[in-house]
Amino acid sequence: MMARMESPIYTQNEVSGEYEASLAKAYLNKVYLWMAVTMLVTAGVAAWTTHSMDATLFVAEHPCIVLLGGLGIIVVMSLGARVLPAAVLGFLLLVFSAVEGLFLGPLLQAYTQHSVGLAFGCSAGMFGAMSLYGYFTKRNLQGMGRMLIMALIGLIVAGVVNIFWGNGTFDLAVSVIGVIVFCLFTAYDTQKILQEGLYCEDEEVRRKGAVMGALALYLDFLNLFLYLLRILGSRD
Repeated sequence: MMARMESPIYTQNEVSGEYEASLAKAYLNKVYLWMAVTMLVTAGVAAWTTHSMDATLFVAEHPCIVLLGGLGIIVVMSLGARVLPAAVLGFLLLVFSAVEGLFLGPLLQAYTQHSVGLAFGCSAGMFGAMSLYGYFTKRNLQGMGRMLIMALIGLIVAGVVNIFWGNGTFDLAVSVIGVIVFCLFTAYDTQKILQEGLYCEDEEVRRKGAVMGALALYLDFLNLFLYLLRILGSRD
């Protein structure tokens, strides 16, 4: 399971109703565009890694370097979101997506192509449905934030415990809970991004927010995919 961080909160300004809608739609489109690019980068690097013996061996021999490298980029982006230029944040996002592709390559080799395709298709469908829910619902989902963070911490602790315990039933239960948690995170993050797009007019801040929003949704999708792969995947 990959770590995730909250996107920054921006100052809200009053804008007219119609202008709000156009701002929010344009903002969300930028977020999804960034996310699409990161997904393509991850898929491309993962495919390259599966065909490169040197890359596969490097990840197999130094998994902590790859994992800590990705986590370090998330921390830098999250802590530096307010001071780093949007271009730098975008570059870091692309580097992060490449690192994740490097990590995923050897992992995906352990599963059949059918399992990977099935998990990806289910992830895409569930992610799309929950993102649409977050976009259209009139219910305020922001109250779920603290509960979801607590659930995420619980997932991390449970995952670490099961590394040493190695119980298959417990792993399945954790994976099912993980799917539920990241489905909820998808709706929560989508609504949060939409609200940021409604009230922020500063173009540089919007560019930064689009990158950070894409990072949040990317992590939601990636974790959802990894948990579904553990549930549906057949070992190759």
